[in-house]
Amino acid sequence: MAANRKQGSYLAEFIVAFTMFPAGLVLITSASRGIGTLLTIVGLGLLLHSAVGLYRIKKLEFSRGS
Repeated sequence: MAANRKQGSYLAEFIVAFTMFPAGLVLITSASRGIGTLLTIVGLGLLLHSAVGLYRIKKLEFSRGS
């Protein structure tokens, strides 16, 4: 679904983060609190990074006009 390489990399990062974040939340509630906390923090950071990256690309896409 990505039109160029940057969109593809941010989309792949979003998919990984979208899996990592809830997995970390589940692990926090179970016995593995350390790895769960790490997965949650890293997943949330990747979600924010991919959202900002995709937003910046989208802005550039519309500025060219068609």
